[in-house]
Order: sequence, then structure tokens, then C-alpha cells
Amino acid sequence: MSKCTTLASALFTALLIGGFQAHAQDSAAPTEKSPWTHESELSLVSVSGNTESESYSGKQKTTYTFDQNVMIATGRYLQTKTANVETAKAWDAGIRYERILNDWWSLYLGHGAESDVYAGYLQRDNTDVGTKYYLTKSESVNWFSELGYRYTTTLPTAGPKFTTNYGRLYTEYNLAIDKTFSFKFWAEYLPNFTDDKAYLINAEPSISVMLSQIFSLKSAYLVKYQNQPAVAGADYLDTTFTTSLVAKF
Repeated sequence: MSKCTTLASALFTALLIGGFQAHAQDSAAPTEKSPWTHESELSLVSVSGNTESESYSGKQKTTYTFDQNVMIATGRYLQTKTANVETAKAWDAGIRYERILNDWWSLYLGHGAESDVYAGYLQRDNTDVGTKYYLTKSESVNWFSELGYRYTTTLPTAGPKFTTNYGRLYTEYNLAIDKTFSFKFWAEYLPNFTDDKAYLINAEPSISVMLSQIFSLKSAYLVKYQNQPAVAGADYLDTTFTTSLVAKF
């Protein structure tokens, strides 16, 4: 068994155990609402025979709410190998603080790092500040937008480190079609104040089908576009399609 499959199996087992433990805790105290929420995703594709390839990805989001304050920690990892040769590798991690002003408005401050060597950068450190506003908030529809500023330090795969000033416009739309099926779409536009040609656009539509109170299946299509890559020769557009098992608890 390969290291990729072994690691993915361990993550999958941990995800299952965590989900069942959370379900048991909820059953024991149904009236208590924990300030903590977790959302974990795991995807694995392994092909052998005439061709050999392995791809796995994982995402984690943990939220802690107290009074009018929200702390959010996120992480994501993706790796793909074909015939034991790495063809894709990317990760990101971040932490964010939100201060809720009322039912519709909040302020946020966050810091994170990301890496994608095949897109031309070893690491990007991003610091964000801005405001969040809900356009619609109901049981079936949840839609909000964010407007802010981002300061970025980039270490490219070739060349010296450089800094960039971005604006940030983000929107996210969530639709619960029924109790088991939901749709989500988010898009992000980052105009570059340092070099107006080097803007970024990110977007992801996804659908989720609930399997139980804890688990669901999610299919997502992530699009990342950089109008001016960090290094010459890197592609402008990266896309990633994943189908994942999701646990929320």
C-alpha cells in the first residue's frame, strides 16, 4: 500500500471517528449548543493497472463563536501523482476574526498563507481586513458579500520576494433546495493596486447531498485565474474538480 493511500485511509478513519463521536455527544445533550463547529472534507482517487495515479485532498474548517465574536481556522491540502511523479501540489491555511455588529453587518480581520509551486509561487502570505454584509438570510437562502483590502507578500519559484496591494470583493450564495440537497457558489475578485494587470479571480460552484445528520457527499469545481502569473511560463488558469466525503459536527 502506498504512503498516499495509507495517509488517506488514516484521515478517512479519523473523520469517521470524529463524526460518530460528535453524533454521540449531540444525542446525549440535544439541548446544548456548542460554540464549536467543524467541517472536514476528504477526497481520494487511486488508479492502478495500465496507468498508475493517486490524488488526494483534504479541507478543514473550525469555527468558535463567543458573544458577538467569531474565530475561524481553515486549511486545505491537495497532491496528485502520476506514475509516482508529482504533478500537482497545493496547500493553504488561515485564521480569521469576525466582529458581529448586527444581524446584517460584521467586520473581519484575517491572515493566511498559501502555496502552489506549479502556479509559480512557493508561498503567499495574505493579510485581510474588511466588512461583511448579508443580502439575504433565511432557512433556504443565505447570501452575503464582503468588501476589503489585502496585503500580500509573494515568494515566487524564481526571482525575489515581492509585495502587492489588492482590493477584495467576495460573494457567497447558499441555497438549500430541500432537506438533503444544497447548492453553493462563491466568487472572489482581487484587483491589483500595485500592478493593475496582475489581478486575480477565484470561484467555486458546488453541490452537496446529505447522507445522514453528520455526513454528506460534495462535488466542487474550483477555478483560480491569475492574469499575470508569478513567474513566466506558468498557466493563467488552474481548475480542480473534487468529489468529497464531508463531515459536519
